[in-house]
Amino acid sequence: MIVLKDYTYTQNFKFMPRSKEIATMVFIDELTNTSTTITKPVLVTEKYYVKFLSSRTFSFLIDGHTYRLNCFDAEGVPLYRDKIMCTNQPIQDYTINNGDYVANHTSNEFIIYE
Repeated sequence: MIVLKDYTYTQNFKFMPRSKEIATMVFIDELTNTSTTITKPVLVTEKYYVKFLSSRTFSFLIDGHTYRLNCFDAEGVPLYRDKIMCTNQPIQDYTINNGDYVANHTSNEFIIYE
């Protein structure tokens, strides 16, 4: 899973596709089912993976949404699929509820008779 932020500056990420001949990258928002296509992405090979370099911003990313990433070659053959999570929380402190749900602890003891 790739983690990105919804900031307005450019972001780069690494992945390992089947081939390095990627012609199109499609980002599909799983909540709104809208897609954003990047054609002719700039990819740099680094050892066993490919680094996506972009001079454009990811203005379509929304905090709390997840996206499907599909990469295709020039003929439309799928080369890579992944999931992207967009969050502004620090990764080491990430929680799915981010303070929305707080569990109450009580000292009640329940006895169940069977």
